[in-house]
Amino acid sequence: MKFFILILCFLLPFALAHLINEGRLNNFATAIVIILFTILIISYLNKNNNIAQFSLKSFFFKTKRKD
Repeated sequence: MKFFILILCFLLPFALAHLINEGRLNNFATAIVIILFTILIISYLNKNNNIAQFSLKSFFFKTKRKD
């Protein structure tokens, strides 16, 4: 799953730019794709938070880490 997310993070902006440039994707569909992609990334980061360096909760609430 980690590699899938990394590949998506790299390729999705280029795919969206190409589709927008060709006129095949309107603003509403672009916004939906970006929102769904953001939800996917946030859910992945929250789910795999046990040993990862990134913590979404500490990013938003600036809590101190317990080492």
